[in-house]
Amino acid sequence: MAHSVDVAVQVLLLSIMVPLIALSVYMWATGRGAMLIAGFNTSPKPMRDQYDSTALAKFVGMLMTAFSVILLLGMEALILAGSTTLFWIALIIALSILFYGLYRMNTGNRFLKEGASLKDVVISAEDRKRSRSLLIAGLAVLIVILIAVFALIGSGSVDASLEPDGLRVKASLVDESIAYDDIISVELRDHFENGRRGGGFGGMEVSSGNFVNDELGDYVLARYNSVASCIVVHHSDGVLVFNLSTAEGTNQLYEDLRSRL
Repeated sequence: MAHSVDVAVQVLLLSIMVPLIALSVYMWATGRGAMLIAGFNTSPKPMRDQYDSTALAKFVGMLMTAFSVILLLGMEALILAGSTTLFWIALIIALSILFYGLYRMNTGNRFLKEGASLKDVVISAEDRKRSRSLLIAGLAVLIVILIAVFALIGSGSVDASLEPDGLRVKASLVDESIAYDDIISVELRDHFENGRRGGGFGGMEVSSGNFVNDELGDYVLARYNSVASCIVVHHSDGVLVFNLSTAEGTNQLYEDLRSRL
């Protein structure tokens, strides 16, 4: 099941990012699509007419291409390689590029047409109020998205239970049910090296999904990163490695599991 989930995550990620990158490259290359730019498309028409929409679209296209490509590489490093370090580096670089670009767009009147001046533009009080409302709404959406990303990275849990017929382990992108009769051996490790991830979830709290290391080859992992001990379950369909939120709880579950075998 975990492999199919990994494919679904990749499909979802690429279905979002690839069209965004393609649109950004199109704007960069052609200078079209200025009406897709938040803030510009909500400005009163007299103000929009003062801007060089072609130059603005090219700049935003270049900015979003760089932002999207770097962010995609960071997310792939997190999903495929399990590298939170590379993800954070990519996220910081991408956000720095984005905020610098937004600063350049909104200072110095760089994209005004030659001879144009915003001083001559008459904007009604209603248009000003509408623009402010749309700007606040856009910022609120951006803040919610960023909070959601940080919450996802810092979230995650592992739930393991001994059912009447077998072991059940659930975590982010992991749902394993192993019958007791299918378990070949169980061992408790004081320390366990994850190796590299072939797909799944890798947050600051929990690592879970498909992993590969030199000893086990391909296996399924569901563990709290802060807990060193892990239970290694060899079964007829592969290997599952997991733990609970404390070393004591992990040890107790190991003993309980052994008593069922």
